Amino acid sequence: MKKRICLGIAICMILAGSIYYIINQQRQVAITEGIASKIIRLHVVANSDTKLDQSLKLRVKDQIVTNLQGKLKGVKNREQAKKIITKNLGEIEQIAEKKMKSEGYDYKATAKLVHMDFPVKQYGDLTFPAGNYEALRVELGKAEGKNWWCVMYPSLCLIDSTYQIVPNNSKEMLKTSLTDREYDEILSGKQEVTYGCKLFDWVAKLLD
Repeated sequence: MKKRICLGIAICMILAGSIYYIINQQRQVAITEGIASKIIRLHVVANSDTKLDQSLKLRVKDQIVTNLQGKLKGVKNREQAKKIITKNLGEIEQIAEKKMKSEGYDYKATAKLVHMDFPVKQYGDLTFPAGNYEALRVELGKAEGKNWWCVMYPSLCLIDSTYQIVPNNSKEMLKTSLTDREYDEILSGKQEVTYGCKLFDWVAKLLD
């Protein structure tokens, strides 16, 4: 009888845990999709992983960021930012190629707006959840090297690549674009915790 009662309790707990997990997963998906719908990321891919190409990537990135920050100044929403970026894709390629040529490289550059999957990414003290985001992707040369990324709109891209903390004024720009829940998710950087194994361990002990 005792084991039957314990089994009933265990089944109820498993069902409750499963429902909680599903609800939590749906919540996470909704938050990630909400964040993704309001930002545009910048994704710059180096020609290769050599030190020279990686260093070049950062200098090209600085030129692109400086140019776009001027064009996006005062933009109030993501759709307006997208139109401006789309209109200037050719210019972005020219800026990248001009910078590379000035440093002795004949690489071509390709700029395009794409939807792509990103893993969890940390930018200073902000953590962006994994998901599918729209991004300005700039490929340098063969684009076989490591990438560099930031949030182009609202502008979180910093020229100083040694950043550790995103400035408060940049955070405010992001905060005004997101809901309080979405912003708190990015600021907290909390990771999903899986309770399944612990729950099953507890059930096993209960039935022992």
